[in-house]
Amino acid sequence: MKRIKAIREIMKKVKDELVVTSPGMISREVYWVKDRPENFYVLGTMGAALGIGIGLALFLERKVIVIIGDGDALINLGSLVLMNKLKLKNLELIILDNNSYQSCGGQPSCSDAIDFKKICKCKVIRVSESDFQVPRIPLKPEEIMRRFYNVINRA
Repeated sequence: MKRIKAIREIMKKVKDELVVTSPGMISREVYWVKDRPENFYVLGTMGAALGIGIGLALFLERKVIVIIGDGDALINLGSLVLMNKLKLKNLELIILDNNSYQSCGGQPSCSDAIDFKKICKCKVIRVSESDFQVPRIPLKPEEIMRRFYNVINRA
């Protein structure tokens, strides 16, 4: 399945959940498929998205969905272990696995040597690169943070 198709299917089901995405093409494609203030696009920090999602789920009652690539998951295996230990009921992790660090050059990852589901409760979707290139997210990082902050701090 193409990554963009997987993202469309995931985002079609999203209602009022908070969504945190890994940097690169996943954030770009989520932005172009269904941008909303409840989405937090991690920019330039591979491996940080799940940690942000864990923090949100720990301190908020809302459901948090984290969408990351296999490269993002591999670069921070400690967050997968922490997620497993905490067993947060309001946290869902989706790993889009294309066995590649696609957003930073297309180098192969070693996701074919690991079973993410044995480390933590997650959904793994095997994907291939999308057919088209989406542009960069036109929002400044401060703007992404401000609108997300306003959403999570509503009374």
